[in-house]
Amino acid sequence: MKNRIMNISGRLLSALVVLALVGVACSSSEESGVQQEQPISVAIQTADLVQGTASHRFSGTVTSDRTVNLSTKVMGAITQLDVEEGDYVKRGSVLVRIKDDNLQAQKNQVESSMLEAKAALKNVETNYHRLQALYEQESATKKELDDISTQYEMAKAKVKTLESKLREIEDMLDYTVLSAPFNGYVVSKMASEGDMAGPGQPIITLEQENMMKLRITVPESEISLFSLNDTVKVDVKAAGYQDGTGIVSNINQSGNRGSRQFSVEIRLPGLEKDSGMKSGMFAEVGLITTEDRAIVVPRSAIVERGQLTGLYTLNDDSEVVLRWVRLGDASGDNVEVLSGLSEGESFVASVDQRLREGQKVSTQ
Repeated sequence: MKNRIMNISGRLLSALVVLALVGVACSSSEESGVQQEQPISVAIQTADLVQGTASHRFSGTVTSDRTVNLSTKVMGAITQLDVEEGDYVKRGSVLVRIKDDNLQAQKNQVESSMLEAKAALKNVETNYHRLQALYEQESATKKELDDISTQYEMAKAKVKTLESKLREIEDMLDYTVLSAPFNGYVVSKMASEGDMAGPGQPIITLEQENMMKLRITVPESEISLFSLNDTVKVDVKAAGYQDGTGIVSNINQSGNRGSRQFSVEIRLPGLEKDSGMKSGMFAEVGLITTEDRAIVVPRSAIVERGQLTGLYTLNDDSEVVLRWVRLGDASGDNVEVLSGLSEGESFVASVDQRLREGQKVSTQ
């Protein structure tokens, strides 16, 4: 009996100990929960729409602002062509000569005929004035005056015809000697000395020095950003040309129907002789425009999780909620939010401490 009482007493004691431990554990858990629910003080900011800017980049190619193809009107063998691609030439220097023996012979013949025609004209003119005076004195008939008048007009017409023929030959002779129209470089050579030149067939191509431009292609969605005489920024890394100034000189009003691209030409004024700018170099054009009102947040508010970006917003219970957003252009310490955040919403402006989803916060 005594042993039975002792067993019951032991069991009661064990139960009391277990209850006491559970009570302590529950008390610790409740205290821990209370501690975890303590709000964390954070800086809060309201999303507002602000006026922003956007930068645009376009790629293109450097070309000469003035390029000419030297060609001739005559058919003949090239007797002089001693320049090569890349050579520098000065304005007025003779670059190409074409055999002109046949034209020179024609010129000599016309000049001889011109001397005869002018001598005949002078003789007829003397007789015309003499008969005109006799006719006024009634010493010559009307038919004699008419005949000499006809001879006089025919002599003058012959001289004019020969003069026109001589000018035509001299013009053709001008095309047998081709000179540089400006200071520049030979960029292409399509013939050699001894080749036969043909009318309209290019022989060499020249580009004027220090007169360069850019040609870029712009998609139809952005062509409205450009206007004539606008100023843009130009970078040509191969020439060491950074943040240069370009001026929009031409906008093609007809785009490519396949690619929906438009051609825009940009002039590069004030280039130095040793600028290093050459045709064919790759160039980039920068353009900054004023955008419509957009939401901009500080970089310190952005949370990165791998390739995702987000920020903490607040719900009605002052609890933080991680919101994924899509970012746009950055400027200084601010970045544009394209989607995921609306005007008037509150967000944590600076994530300088660890936050968790649903955590209560107090605002500063």
